[in-house]
Amino acid sequence: MIRRILFVTLLSSFLSAFAQEYKISGTIAGLENENLYLLRLMGEKRSVVDTAQTDLTGSFTYVMPDNREAGMYVIVKGPGRAVELIYNKENIQFTTSGFDNEDGIQIISSIENLIYYDYLAIKGMNMYKIEVLGNLIHNYPPNDEFFLDAIKQYNLLKDQLNTRTDVLIENNPLTLAARYLKADRPLIVDPTLPEYEKGLYLKKHYFDNVDFSDTMLIKSTFLTSKAVGYLSLFQNDANSQEELEDFMLMGIDTIFKHAQVNQQVYEFLVDFLISGFQSIGFEKGLEHIANASTLDQFCENTERKLKLENKLELIKKLAIGQPAPDFTTTDIDGNVVILKDIKAKKTVLLFWASWCPHCDEIMPVINSYYGDKSNLEVIAISIDESKDDLLKSLKDTGYDWINVAELKGWNGEIINEYGIVATPSVFILDENKKIIGKPLGKEEIAGFLK
Repeated sequence: MIRRILFVTLLSSFLSAFAQEYKISGTIAGLENENLYLLRLMGEKRSVVDTAQTDLTGSFTYVMPDNREAGMYVIVKGPGRAVELIYNKENIQFTTSGFDNEDGIQIISSIENLIYYDYLAIKGMNMYKIEVLGNLIHNYPPNDEFFLDAIKQYNLLKDQLNTRTDVLIENNPLTLAARYLKADRPLIVDPTLPEYEKGLYLKKHYFDNVDFSDTMLIKSTFLTSKAVGYLSLFQNDANSQEELEDFMLMGIDTIFKHAQVNQQVYEFLVDFLISGFQSIGFEKGLEHIANASTLDQFCENTERKLKLENKLELIKKLAIGQPAPDFTTTDIDGNVVILKDIKAKKTVLLFWASWCPHCDEIMPVINSYYGDKSNLEVIAISIDESKDDLLKSLKDTGYDWINVAELKGWNGEIINEYGIVATPSVFILDENKKIIGKPLGKEEIAGFLK
C-alpha cells in the first residue's frame, strides 16, 4: 500500500511538472477598473470561461489553464464590444485603443494572432474596395476607358488579397490561424460576369476552401458564417417567399452533403441550423432537416447525436398538420383540463412566464381575440416555479383563460412534451387539435386569430 501511494504521488508530481499555464494579457486604453469577460466561441454559441478586471492603466490578464481548449475566443465588455482572438496554447499580449472596428489592435506577442490580424487588415480594406468597384463596374458603361481601369484595379486588389493569404498559410502551415484563414478566404467573382452567372459560380465554388473534416472549425464562427453566407446566395433567385424556402431547402442539402465527411461537423451544423430555423420560425426548413437528416449513417452514438435524434423526432411530431400531443392536467383552480376535450374552433397553447418581457407583448394581442370560447380557447401554460409570482402576474393582468402551472420550470411534463426551450412559444390548433401554426410575433398571431 505504501509503495502504491508513493508511486501515485511521484506520478502526479511528474505530470504536474509538464502542465503549463498560458496567459492572455491586454491593455485597452481608457478602460479603468472594468470587468471583462472571456468567452469561448462554438459557432454562434458563446460561453463565459473567465472574468478579469482592468487596472488603472486598462491592463488585465487571464490565466489559461493547461486544459483550456484551443479555438476562437472573444474578450467582451458589453453587447457589441469585443476583441476576437485565436488561442492555441501560447501566451497572447495585445494593446488596443478600444472595442470599435476603427480602433486598431496591436499584437505584441502571439504567432496565431499576428497571422490572423495581418489577414484581417488586408481582407477588410481590399474587400471594401472590391465591393465598391464591383458595384461601379456593374453599372458603368463598358465602352468607357475608366471601365477597363476599374476592372484592372479590381483584379489587382483580388490578387493582393489572395497572394497575401497564400503566403500567410504556406509560411505557417501548422498554425490554427492558417486553417481558419483557409476556411474564411473570400470567393471573389469575375466582375464582368452577368449576375445570374455570378450566382451560379458562387453556388458551385462557395465551399472550395472549406475543409469539412476539420473539427477545429467548430470552435470558431467560420463554419457557421459560411453556412449562412451560402444560404443567403439564394435570396436574389426567388420571386416569392415559397420559392425562397424551396431554394433554401436545396442549400441545406448541399451543406449537409459536404458535412457528411465528419460526424462531429455534421452534428454541429444540424444543431446550428435547427436552432437558427427555430428562432425565425422556418418550419419548412425544420421539417426538411428532420426528414432528410442522415445522422443514422454514423456509427458512433455520441451524446450530441442522441440529443439531435430526439430533437428531430420532436420536430416531426410537432410539425404543421400533425395532431398536438394530448395532455391531462389541472388548472391553477384545481379544475381538470384535457386538451382533446376542449370544444373550440381554435385553441391557443401559450407557453409563457411571469418574468418574460416578450410574453407581455403578445399576451394582450391574444386576449383581444379571446371572448367567445366556442370560437377560441386559450390554455396558458406557465414556466414559473414560484406560485406567488405567477398569481401576482395573473392578478395584475386579469387574464381569465385556462391557466396551467406545473411549477417545475423547464422540467414540466407538458413543457418537455412540446419541446419548449424559450418563452413565449405559441401553438395554434384547429377544432380537431391539429397544429395549424406556430407564430412568433404579434402580427403572425393576429393573422391566425382573425
